[in-house]
Amino acid sequence: MFQPQNRLYNDPLVSRFIPELEARRLVPAIPTFYSRNPYHEMHMSKVQDLLNKNATLPFDRRTSTGSWLRFNQYKERAGGELLKETEYLQLVNVLKRLDAIDVELRSDELNSVLAEYMRKQNVNQAASDLKTLDDKGRAVAVGRRKASSAKIYVVEGDGQVMVNGKSLEIVFPKEQDRMKLLYPLQIVESESKFNIFGLVRGGGSTGQIEALQLALAKSLCIHNPLYKQRLSAAGVLHRDPRSVERKKPGKKKARKMPTWVKR
Repeated sequence: MFQPQNRLYNDPLVSRFIPELEARRLVPAIPTFYSRNPYHEMHMSKVQDLLNKNATLPFDRRTSTGSWLRFNQYKERAGGELLKETEYLQLVNVLKRLDAIDVELRSDELNSVLAEYMRKQNVNQAASDLKTLDDKGRAVAVGRRKASSAKIYVVEGDGQVMVNGKSLEIVFPKEQDRMKLLYPLQIVESESKFNIFGLVRGGGSTGQIEALQLALAKSLCIHNPLYKQRLSAAGVLHRDPRSVERKKPGKKKARKMPTWVKR
């Protein structure tokens, strides 16, 4: 233990006041008191510690949709005129990284901290996006592609697949189409772990296959949120917005023009 070296500490008249003097030492109210902007640094320390704690959780920056406090709003709680815009942007970057963590894997502590820096209309957005199994243990999801729309029910089972009340081989005779539909199951190595019941209508076979595939990928994420990163990386978790371009007046097709003749 540290022993004071000052000779006055050995004086009986002085030594009896030492405990009282040490008890009355001035201690800063916040740990960042001696920094240039202690209030901003206190906020940064809080969110940075939270990021370090959750750094191993899967995240996707494309899913970060939070609407954060504006500069003037944050300025009121972070030092006023001491706050620089670069410091505000530094905080927002950390908040975006935290908001990119999968909604279903976030802790209550993380959600409460993010809510402190969100504008009021976005406080409950994360909770509304959370999807769970229904009362029968099914994951229900919808997918669309071109003119086709599909709805899928996925439950734990032994690998049965039904589409519109018929077996998969009857609805889609081509093996290539069936493999494309079940591709999300191959990604997560769960071909024989789930039973799938799908409803699809509209469009052709390609549109129906891809609509069912998207709905299946979403359903798997409801069963296990950890699948989301792999499925997203494989490109099966986001809708393909492309569709046939409409025909224009005066053209043979969408862009093809009639052959130009001089006379």
